[in-house]
Amino acid sequence: MSSDAVVTGPPGSAAVAAGSVGAVDAAVEVLRAGGSAVDAVLAAAFASVMTEPVLSSLGGGGFLLHAPVGGEPQILDFFVTVPGLGDTVGEPHVETVVVDFAKAGPAASTSEQVFHGGWGTVAVPGSLAGHLDAHRRWGRLPIADVVAPAARLAREGVVLSPVQQRFLLLVTELLRLTPESRDLFSRTEIDGFYQNPAYADLLDALAAGTITQQEDPAYAVPLVDAARERGGLLGHEDLAAYAPELREPATADRSGARVWTNPAPSAGGPIVLDALQRIATGGTEWASVAAAQADAREAHRRPGTVPTGTTHVTVVDADGSFAALTTSNGSQSGAVVPGWGVTLNNMLGEEDLQPGEPLRPGARMGSMMAPTLVAWPDGRRVALGTGGSERIRSAVLCVLARLLDEGDDVATAVAAPRVHVSGDEVVHVEPGLHADELASIAALVEARGWPAYDAWPTTNIYFGGVHAVQRDADGAVTAVGDARRGGAAAVLRPDGEVVRAWSEE
Repeated sequence: MSSDAVVTGPPGSAAVAAGSVGAVDAAVEVLRAGGSAVDAVLAAAFASVMTEPVLSSLGGGGFLLHAPVGGEPQILDFFVTVPGLGDTVGEPHVETVVVDFAKAGPAASTSEQVFHGGWGTVAVPGSLAGHLDAHRRWGRLPIADVVAPAARLAREGVVLSPVQQRFLLLVTELLRLTPESRDLFSRTEIDGFYQNPAYADLLDALAAGTITQQEDPAYAVPLVDAARERGGLLGHEDLAAYAPELREPATADRSGARVWTNPAPSAGGPIVLDALQRIATGGTEWASVAAAQADAREAHRRPGTVPTGTTHVTVVDADGSFAALTTSNGSQSGAVVPGWGVTLNNMLGEEDLQPGEPLRPGARMGSMMAPTLVAWPDGRRVALGTGGSERIRSAVLCVLARLLDEGDDVATAVAAPRVHVSGDEVVHVEPGLHADELASIAALVEARGWPAYDAWPTTNIYFGGVHAVQRDADGAVTAVGDARRGGAAAVLRPDGEVVRAWSEE
């Protein structure tokens, strides 16, 4: 894979890092028009529905970390909830497929994962409600300006990057589960060109004020009618009861710095902070990082904690306010809202999301998503996040360990090899660790009776895509887009010049 996208800018610059060039360009357009960090991160999120269609949708959910200048960070939780508050009709329609990460490039031996799709796997989406709520709280520009770049992409169409085409290949079986989804993606599977005029119509309705919330009949009726007709559990009662929730972040101090991340009921942030506390300060021992991951996971796991198809955007505006947004559509259900072109999540079908006793209707599901902010006493701040299913916790942890304990700069920390301990206690290792570090991991595996560790032959999308932005005390910025997931980055300089970088092969 190519090197990460890294861009720097002088004091007074704004910066963006995301999983696609189109998402970054949408954020820059809005920043240039005077938008806030939240306006820009939302513009990128609306655009990523087109440029990262497997990973991003208004039919999923997510989390936004907002850190204003001179104020405390907050987390807006707009993750999915369990449907079923009203009367259900019939049995949910669920289908099973197996996804092999080896289709996206060289992989380790344990690269297969079972997924479920169909209308019966669709949880109550929160992304549309969350985006609109965040805009009302922290936006500066009209919503029409925020959605305009995405509407243009949807109407004109885009050619997906090689990384996004590999994601499409990974979940092809899910995308073929319903006629609507097959029609939406049939050309894209052939030549990578993706167009969604219905999604452009939805964005136009948002811009015009025809839709102001996701329970508005113009949006809700097509969604609920389709769910009832095709084996889904969603009802009008579920949409009416849904609301984003503003939360105080989970926090910790480490190596003189302060860390803020996603709190409970989600598990990703608490696992990351717990694991950090289990690792001795000073030089990082990667066997201890692996052990800490496993122990923290066991301490914090609860039903509903593993979204799969996930992406992240980080923005800092010229004033120094940060916005870090992680969203997930699961691995796609294959269901599409008729008339709006919105692909829907399959969160109810994720085996790790509903272990044991199912969650009650109306309950908010948890997540591994962990948008995170780090602040040092000298005034430097770094915001970051990642997609990657259960690898979210390990990707964020590994980057934080390098930032906090190794003293790495943000670009070095993102590029460095990662270690992940999966739920079946297989230790996955990216290439690049020293021989003595690998020997320590092998000793840990033997001592705990775990399976032999898997050494991956190359870096891989499996290990997440950490898109991060740093702002120094003097206002200078660095943006890093992770090459593992086709990251892109841009800086808007005070003189209006835009400097871009992308990590495609």
